[in-house]
Amino acid sequence: MELRQLRYFKAVADASSFVRGAYYLNVAQPALSRSIAKLEDDVGQALFVRHNKGVSLTDAGERFYERAAAILESVRQLGDEMATEGGDFSGIATLGAPQSIHNKLLLPVMTSFLARYPECRVDLVQGSSSYLRDKVADGDIDVALVSSMPEASGVLMTPLVDESFCLICPKERLGDFGASVDVPDLVGLPLILVGYPNSIVDKFQETHPEHAAKLIVRSKVNSSALMSDLVERGAGFGIAPSCVMAPQGHSSVGFVPIEGLRTSWAIATHWNRQGFKAICEIQDMLVALCDDLLARGEWPTAESRRATAA
Repeated sequence: MELRQLRYFKAVADASSFVRGAYYLNVAQPALSRSIAKLEDDVGQALFVRHNKGVSLTDAGERFYERAAAILESVRQLGDEMATEGGDFSGIATLGAPQSIHNKLLLPVMTSFLARYPECRVDLVQGSSSYLRDKVADGDIDVALVSSMPEASGVLMTPLVDESFCLICPKERLGDFGASVDVPDLVGLPLILVGYPNSIVDKFQETHPEHAAKLIVRSKVNSSALMSDLVERGAGFGIAPSCVMAPQGHSSVGFVPIEGLRTSWAIATHWNRQGFKAICEIQDMLVALCDDLLARGEWPTAESRRATAA
């Protein structure tokens, strides 16, 4: 049994498909299939059930997955530990963030990190906050930026900032509103919501249940850039955290904070990745960038949560 077989097995199990697994691994599907067949011969049991929609794990496959994932994580940790013995470091770090916060925090930090540490590889994963938090808990992602949500077992949360949701509108319509808007002012507007399928809707139902059912939702999208483009074309009014707007570059789109509708951001880190040099450096760079943006007034409506958490 080889580590390569374990990696191939985990990729197919995670993708629920030999085709997608081969794509993610950048290997030929016949070679992947042969490797898995040999692995099943070696362990003496079928690990996958093949069906027309892909594959699923057998009972033996479920048990094998737990052990294989633990072994692969231990091997990666060993490599990272050896890589941090010198003054510099190498290895691989995996970062995640929702699309809405990528431009504000993740991309500047990643650009600086890659320039400073040319021997260290950084992989990026995009997804919803709940998806990323669960991936951190599973050990598939080292560090993720996530919005406010319950903690998960095995995940350490480092609070960063608290900010307002905003009404996104064409700049010529900013005069229709004041310095801020109240939730009742949103009733009757054609809305385009970021966070498909339900995250902002859930927020309204949690904080303003009396108005949630009255909102006119014309579209739910999973991309803040798509929301901004639709607003720019006059399709409706968007709702998104204020961090979405500053990097967008939509000269004809503006935003107004919504009173009483806020979200928070935190760094989620897998518990056994604490202390690794690359992970600590990424966390420190994220915190430093947040402090700098707040000090320069370049994150509208945002307030630090770290002092409160301390």
